[in-house]
Amino acid sequence: MCARQLPFFKRSFILFTLLIINVSLNQVAAGDHVKTEKKIINSKTSGFIDEALTEDGFDEDSSMDEPDPLENLNRVVFGFNKVIDGLIFKPIATIYDTTIHSTGKTAVRNLIDNAFSPVEAINHTLQGEGAHAIKTIFRFVINTTIGLLGTMDAASGMGLPKEPTSLNETFATWGMGTGPYIVLPILGPSSLRDATGKLGEAYMDPLYYYVHNKHRGHNRHRQQMIYLKALYGFDAVDRRRQVLIGLRDLENTSSDFYVGMRSIFFQKQEAITKKIKERKAESQKREDKPT
Repeated sequence: MCARQLPFFKRSFILFTLLIINVSLNQVAAGDHVKTEKKIINSKTSGFIDEALTEDGFDEDSSMDEPDPLENLNRVVFGFNKVIDGLIFKPIATIYDTTIHSTGKTAVRNLIDNAFSPVEAINHTLQGEGAHAIKTIFRFVINTTIGLLGTMDAASGMGLPKEPTSLNETFATWGMGTGPYIVLPILGPSSLRDATGKLGEAYMDPLYYYVHNKHRGHNRHRQQMIYLKALYGFDAVDRRRQVLIGLRDLENTSSDFYVGMRSIFFQKQEAITKKIKERKAESQKREDKPT
């Protein structure tokens, strides 16, 4: 399929991504890195801040590299995202949070996680975690059947807890660095590695190819794409709902909301690195353990 046959949105996104990668690599090659003091905002009610940190937390007196060679461009996109969020995502997430019962919200979250679990199984495999991949597949089968399409997490009750991962984590496992900070339109805080992972996962998802198959009955015009779009839409709204309090607290208490969001993002990447190191250490211990 030639580039002209691609939908306008896909062509625009790909071109934008290539532009970001090109500029980023040029800036990194020039050594234009920005090292900023890490800012941690403590909030008892902020689930978002707690989620961004590891369970052990970070040393508030330490500093970490937050390469942001595209800061000027990033701040423009950040401002655009803030306007769109205030006009669309935040109001919808607030209405969803206040009108839907917690049981319903849990069911929606479970369904979304279950639908995307095949992608997680692929990533576990790419990371060399075969056991986790098999468990994830079993979770998908159990939750899709007994759990009513995943609305109930029946697998956790059977001793198969969720083990989330991503292509971003896969790249990190392979030794790829986080890369420069990038604020993506609509999608928000990201980096070269994370953005590449997001784009890759969209094409790794078996659902993508299922709804694009025009040879199946009732899908000759790919009309079932609406279901995948709805899934992504509910995922975006639910994720925004989960951080309603956290983002409000961060914006109210941070001297620079942009820097605060950037620091939270890099702390989450640091948590991924720590997770990988711990996993490698455990694997080494098993190898060194006498039989």
